Amino acid sequence: MDGVLPRHTQPGTAPGTLAGRAPVPDEALDFTLVEYTQEDVQILHNVEVDECRFHLGTPGRTWIDVAGRPSSDMLRDLGMAFNLHPLALEDVFHGNQRAKLDIYEGQGFIVLNDPTYEEGEIQLRQVSIFFGDNYVISFHDHKQDIFKPVRERVQASGTRLRTFGTDYLVYALMDLVVDRKFPLIETLASHLEELEDEALGHPNNDTLGHIHQARRALVTFHRLEWAERETILGMMRPETPFIMPETRTYLRDCFDHSVALLDLLESYREMCNGLMEIYLLQASNRMAEVMKTMAVITVFFMPLSFLAGIYGMNFERDVGNMPELGWKYGYGFFWVLVVVIVSGLYLWLKRKRWI
Repeated sequence: MDGVLPRHTQPGTAPGTLAGRAPVPDEALDFTLVEYTQEDVQILHNVEVDECRFHLGTPGRTWIDVAGRPSSDMLRDLGMAFNLHPLALEDVFHGNQRAKLDIYEGQGFIVLNDPTYEEGEIQLRQVSIFFGDNYVISFHDHKQDIFKPVRERVQASGTRLRTFGTDYLVYALMDLVVDRKFPLIETLASHLEELEDEALGHPNNDTLGHIHQARRALVTFHRLEWAERETILGMMRPETPFIMPETRTYLRDCFDHSVALLDLLESYREMCNGLMEIYLLQASNRMAEVMKTMAVITVFFMPLSFLAGIYGMNFERDVGNMPELGWKYGYGFFWVLVVVIVSGLYLWLKRKRWI
């Protein structure tokens, strides 16, 4: 089911165990290293783990971005090289974790989600960020260079990314992940508008399924964003280490963006619920029209059936037994009577606006 996070390890497995999922080949990873100071910046692509370890010991601020899902062996090597906590590595390995903030000794760890909307469903993609006094290490599941805008800002001299500490870099990465959800929710909104036109116009057998699918996607999206909001709120707390007071000011802006997303999601969830009601109301109206048509037909044929039933009885024609059956104008009179009754019923139904 969309949005349900499966357990990847057997119950009773030791914490920090990197097992339970088919490994991704190590060559699928892309390492990008950024080392910068106020005066200079150096960007290296496709670097090795040993080179990353060397730069972590230099005086400058170091940002290592890892694109792709590492295998268990590669992740163990990264954990040893960068001194990453095994519980955090387990969350990186399994992926699809709930957004959260964990503080370990001398290190912070953040989980965020960068979902996509494909074929009417939310596809989860995880972003993991380790940070300390002078380093940031980010992991993201997809090979797309999602942090390229932040890297370009680091290259510009005199920017806050160059003058502030690594905590501001962490804020910039979080803000980018949050803002990437606005185009996603616009796509969802466009889909809901199409469903609204379909539900109000000519709904078909698939309309209800599409509305339910969109509603489920919105529920999943809301769950992701609510957890992300709490994560940003945790970063803003004074007791969170490595975060300077001036950076918390910018984190408040990131928090506002997250709240705005939640407000939009609430609105679209209400809209989706309204679409469900519209579809059911339209179906009820169509059924009412069918029943109304059948009722009108029944009203017309009831007196005709009554007359046909009377004159269809097999009594002997006699003075006391339906003498009109012997009348030479009886057949014509019968049809005149039928026309009068049907016309009267039609005018009466018309005046009542039933037809």
